[in-house]
Amino acid sequence: PVVSAQAASDLAAAQVGEAPRAKKRSSKAALRQAKRARLSSLGAAAADAGPAAGSDEGHIEDSQAVSTKKRSSKAALRQAKKANTSIGVHGSFSARSAAGGGKGKLGLALDTPVPVKQNSFIPKDGAYTYEPDPDDHCETDIRAYRHLKPLLLQLEKAIHGSKSGQLRLWDPYYCDGAVARNLASLGFPKVHNRNEDFYAILRSGKLPPHDVLITSPPYSADHIERCMRHCASSGKPWCVLLPNWVHKKDYYQELLRSAPSLIGSAPMYLGPVGRSYNYWFPEGHEQRPSHVGTDGRTTPYATSWHIHLPGSVGGMKLMKNLEAEQRRLGEWVIAKTVKGLKWSSRKIEQRQAASLAARAQR
Repeated sequence: PVVSAQAASDLAAAQVGEAPRAKKRSSKAALRQAKRARLSSLGAAAADAGPAAGSDEGHIEDSQAVSTKKRSSKAALRQAKKANTSIGVHGSFSARSAAGGGKGKLGLALDTPVPVKQNSFIPKDGAYTYEPDPDDHCETDIRAYRHLKPLLLQLEKAIHGSKSGQLRLWDPYYCDGAVARNLASLGFPKVHNRNEDFYAILRSGKLPPHDVLITSPPYSADHIERCMRHCASSGKPWCVLLPNWVHKKDYYQELLRSAPSLIGSAPMYLGPVGRSYNYWFPEGHEQRPSHVGTDGRTTPYATSWHIHLPGSVGGMKLMKNLEAEQRRLGEWVIAKTVKGLKWSSRKIEQRQAASLAARAQR
């Protein structure tokens, strides 16, 4: 084929440039081979004679041993971090007790954790029937239940029709009884929140009759994960008040992918506009952690209701009704994701601020 003079010139230049690169690659390959050969010979010599005191080979072997030890320590630390699932501002637990062990549905552990700290608080109804972590004692503020009231009313209507006060609620984690008092004041008198060991109840299979599980689980040990695994396998509606970072946890994402109830009807999220929900340390409790103020209020942190509504009670149709209620009240927001929850909350806050500014100018 005929090649132009310019093309021939370019081809020659490319070949000239390629030669040094090829030479450089071959030099690097030769250097790697030499290194491998030297390391191989050093290894053979060390195997025959063993490292002499103070020799370079001895130092190399010592350095490798230290490096291996560091890697083992780091691996052990990672395993320990995985094993210790203590999170948030609450206390930690020791290894699970051997009694009543085993797994339930969706990998739910059924044994009862044993706390490291010894509890001294005695609730109004008498001593605990299990061993709680004293740092876990917190009662949810009534504002959080007030925001949930429109949803609970819709669930009551879907399950019991026009009869009011019939919705049966179960909170399996007992603190000092404020849950039942708060919900009763909002029109929900049928609340089962007793001084009982939740995990012993699960082991027995004798769950109290309930239409909805509603709770804010302890943050120590793996209580949150256990609670969510039970909820995902229960087939019931549930409203669980959790820190906003829980939705990023591996176990939560795993449940979204694997739990049949959640695949069919994904959770929704409800949270406050403005300040976060408060949590209160029970009166008379002397073991007050550093995150609790003198007034009994805990350090504020972002939490939201994680809600599951099966199709049998209306599913996502109820969310449409709640969105209308949300716009009317402007105190809370509901969304399909935690990210959407934050975005909607900011938007409402901005509108409210603009409205106040406009009124001030009048």
